[in-house]
Amino acid sequence: MDDKSLMRAGLLVNPRSGQSSGKGLALADKLRNSSSVSVKVLERFDQLPHFIADMAKDGVTDLFISSGDGTVQAIQTELAEKRPFAKLPRLSLLPHGTTNMTAADLGFRHRSIDAQARFISTLDPEDLQARPTLRAVNPKDGNPRHGMFLGTGAVSEATLFCQRAFNAKGVKGSWATFSTLAGAVGRSLFTPANPADTTRFDRPFSIGIEADGRLISQGQQLLMLATTLEKLILGTKPFWGGTGGAIRTTVIPYPVPSIPRWLIPIMYGSETRKGPPGSASVAASALSISSPVSYVIDGEFFDAPEGEPLRVETGPVFTYVRG
Repeated sequence: MDDKSLMRAGLLVNPRSGQSSGKGLALADKLRNSSSVSVKVLERFDQLPHFIADMAKDGVTDLFISSGDGTVQAIQTELAEKRPFAKLPRLSLLPHGTTNMTAADLGFRHRSIDAQARFISTLDPEDLQARPTLRAVNPKDGNPRHGMFLGTGAVSEATLFCQRAFNAKGVKGSWATFSTLAGAVGRSLFTPANPADTTRFDRPFSIGIEADGRLISQGQQLLMLATTLEKLILGTKPFWGGTGGAIRTTVIPYPVPSIPRWLIPIMYGSETRKGPPGSASVAASALSISSPVSYVIDGEFFDAPEGEPLRVETGPVFTYVRG
């Protein structure tokens, strides 16, 4: 892809991302008549496989995605599972969606529509970053998924609440996450713990995890998260304990001994930090996870097979164009 004569850009826009902010459509309008750019706008989500196949036929080498995390996850899954391209295209994530956690870590740096249009037209990338996906191997519906962040327990419960309470009302991104986190922390500080209260995020979930065949945790946990990103929403880095595998995985026990004592160290501590007693954080290439509630991968919810653990493995490496 270093020979510019062999490079071609594609722009794929989900106009419903970001509460229909219009940014993606404005960018598509600027590039629609360009002979060097293939432009596709998703009117229906079932068009996605056909649009990606068309871009593969057009010889697209660099795919720019105007969307949020959910659309990025769907595109990564289509590219990795169906393999319509002879060689995976480079991706560039334009943070035009409601939630842009992946783009916050790997996304395109230039925010103005004019700057994005100029870059896509000239296609002269200097800032590239490679990162694998994590692959959920055996969801209940039989469709593997490729994403960058997966969670269960309080993570999936809080994400669902955030989507219903904030995103649907137009509060998005870091503000929605901050509001959800602040509300949960406040409730934990000022009301007694109640494990039977299913309206609370801070309740116990029976979660078991094996990492590369080694038992990491079993029993009552608050949450589990796994990611191939270097930082999560609000710039948090809730993982420690080495980088021996591509999938960073953290388990926080229930109950957390002291929210005021452990919140900041868990979220922003160093690689050598210690978590609360009973917590674990590892880097692995594969996971086996048992959980009583649904999983969330980049904003999409799904279940594991009945009576079986969810298997997660390191997915293919994508190259991200950042500027």
